[in-house]
Amino acid sequence: RRSHQVKPKFLLKALLAHGLGCQLDQLPWPLDYSAMTPLTSGRGTFRSWVRPAAIAATTTAVVAGAAVALCSWRSGDGRGAAARRFLGEAQAQASCSAWQSHGKSIDCGSANLCGVLTVETGQGSGYYHHATPAVHGLWPETGSYGTSKCVPPQNSASPTTVYSCYKDESGGESHQLDFETHEWTKHGICSGVKDATDFFDQICSLSEGPLKVMTAARAAGLDLVDTADQLQRSGYCVFSTMNQFQVSLSACAGLDGKWKLADVNDFSHVCGGSGPSPVPAPTPTPTPSTGKCVKSQHGPPCTSDQDCAGLENCVRCAHSGFCTDVPASWLRG
Repeated sequence: RRSHQVKPKFLLKALLAHGLGCQLDQLPWPLDYSAMTPLTSGRGTFRSWVRPAAIAATTTAVVAGAAVALCSWRSGDGRGAAARRFLGEAQAQASCSAWQSHGKSIDCGSANLCGVLTVETGQGSGYYHHATPAVHGLWPETGSYGTSKCVPPQNSASPTTVYSCYKDESGGESHQLDFETHEWTKHGICSGVKDATDFFDQICSLSEGPLKVMTAARAAGLDLVDTADQLQRSGYCVFSTMNQFQVSLSACAGLDGKWKLADVNDFSHVCGGSGPSPVPAPTPTPTPSTGKCVKSQHGPPCTSDQDCAGLENCVRCAHSGFCTDVPASWLRG
């Protein structure tokens, strides 16, 4: 008789722990239907009484929410932990180095290619402001940005369709296709992939997990730094944060041109190898006195927006190290 009373409670506890990635000893014990259920809110905690009948009628979503609260209350990690456990990312397998200690340039080690997958919180301005987090792009870091080699694609044709992770009703299909073309001609040309479809399919696949974490972090009210820390705890290693409330995740690619998210210290282990013969990274050409910017082409080389001021059709210094005619507010990400 006693075992019949304990078993349902244990099963409920096991369900809550398993579904959210918690250990059983992280939940209050004994778990009693008549006990207080602690919930997190902001910096502190509060408790509310839940009747047995209410628990019995609870839907799966509410049970999951209760598990988030219970795990967070027991571990004392606060709002960030609640977001992480809601996504089932509590027990991250990856070990990430402290992102605040990274320099401006990224070192590939023995990996052929390395760079960053940049994702947006959606809390920036202009095209960087949107309802949910979104992916910006995958950038091999060549030249002054890192030691990545520039390996051209097997097919350099520009994209002709809007891929799933770039669909954005607010921007419109034409705008999003232009943006994809911008990403492909600026970054995809050095990524070592087969073609544009391979490039953007990999971006969508790589960004899926991080975007789930960022969505929960945003719902929990986390700021940019806390969101970056949340990604770290979830196993998505951060290289840096950027302007317009963006986060850059470190990534590398090996012989097969398949990009993987990895900590910068693990590039050699995860993606090490000689790989295909690279071509030199694009070399800035001397800036003529009458330099100008042309659509879908590198403008004069630059290190700051000031270098592009006064040049025909140039509006700013792009991440690639060249002046561009594309305003920062024009880009969704």
